[in-house]
Amino acid sequence: MTANDMSLETQNSLLNDYPRNSEQEKQLSMNPEYAILLLLQGAIDKGNLALACHQSRSMTEKGFHIGRMTSIVDALRDRLDFNYKIAYDLETLYFYIDKCLQESVFEQGTENLEAALQMLEEIKTAWQISMESAEEMTA
Repeated sequence: MTANDMSLETQNSLLNDYPRNSEQEKQLSMNPEYAILLLLQGAIDKGNLALACHQSRSMTEKGFHIGRMTSIVDALRDRLDFNYKIAYDLETLYFYIDKCLQESVFEQGTENLEAALQMLEEIKTAWQISMESAEEMTA
């Protein structure tokens, strides 16, 4: 087996972890609020994995998960609609979360990573409450 074959095999195994589901993608595009909730949960999940890696001293893996968190936070920031005033507040929060994540890569402890996680969890909770209130108003 050549190095190229092994690389393709590794890539294919990674992609199998995230199979595409066209029906699910269609539903998410029709419900962007739910997609935001999934992104927030994904960032929180990656943060918890980064914490576990820090505790087990797997710093390379910790960096990988922090990188994924940063990508998700960037995706959340890209979805902000500045026709609403709250978007400016969320942009500030996402900027601060990103700053905490960047600093967490080099810190000895986990204070910055935990701060980013706490903010993401609070945003997620507020988002869930907002979605539930909107559902009640339309029911």
